[in-house]
Amino acid sequence: MLNWVANGAIVLGAAGLVYAQWNLARLLRELPESRVRTGWLLMFLLIPVFILGYLGFIPLNWGLYHSVPDLLVPIIFLLGGCFVCTVVRLTYSSVESIRRITRLEHESITDPLTGLFNRRHMDRRLDEEVARSRRYGQPLSVVMLDIDAFKGINDRLGHLAGDYILQSIALRLQQNLRRVDLAARFGGEEFVIITPHTDLDSALQLAEKLRGEIAQTPIGLKGHEHVPPCAPDELYVTVSVGVASLDLEPDSRDDADFLIQRADDALYRAKAGGRNRCEAGNDRSSLTAVG
Repeated sequence: MLNWVANGAIVLGAAGLVYAQWNLARLLRELPESRVRTGWLLMFLLIPVFILGYLGFIPLNWGLYHSVPDLLVPIIFLLGGCFVCTVVRLTYSSVESIRRITRLEHESITDPLTGLFNRRHMDRRLDEEVARSRRYGQPLSVVMLDIDAFKGINDRLGHLAGDYILQSIALRLQQNLRRVDLAARFGGEEFVIITPHTDLDSALQLAEKLRGEIAQTPIGLKGHEHVPPCAPDELYVTVSVGVASLDLEPDSRDDADFLIQRADDALYRAKAGGRNRCEAGNDRSSLTAVG
């Protein structure tokens, strides 16, 4: 009887290792290339060796269990298999939970249409950047873009085609910004870019670069499922741009809201001045670029 109990414990321990191996395979698929993944991969390669050791122990010790103390080693085998199984399972569950939380956090700060940050996240980050800029005396600028005549595009081609154009503009912004810049959808067809460590002249150069890139590169509409048959194969879209920089003078009361307001005022002047233009929201400097 004791032999069956002992060998049963060893088999259950081996079964726990098999289950751990299955969870390890799932875990390795989730983990990116890293030292952590390398460590778990090593564990994945070692577990089959332990399984063979468990199963090989059974015939070598068959019939040697005569009293309860003889069951100590089989029980250790069982507990070892359960321990490895539990650790691997908890690790896999933790990785899944972290991925789910990360996905939810990403969705809470991202505009679902364009993939850029949403306005709520932009407001929070701009407050942080203004505080950091004042603390260290580093320049900070904001670039605000608005697609020209976007309502007419929506009326002519439909809102789904308009969504595709918004996505195309957002992609071009991402392709032409630095890693430290933050692009967000401000609302409707407006976008805002926060540019840390950037003075007004540099921000205006960036604004002109973006304006020119968007104006000179057509958006391909041919074959797009949401574009009506009467639509052209390519559509040229322009943007008007307003730029403002944080006033770092000691007596300045500039804050995030006022910075956005000055960029918005500059954008309004760009619209009123003929569109497809860049305007500065600081009285001390301005740039106009007509496409």
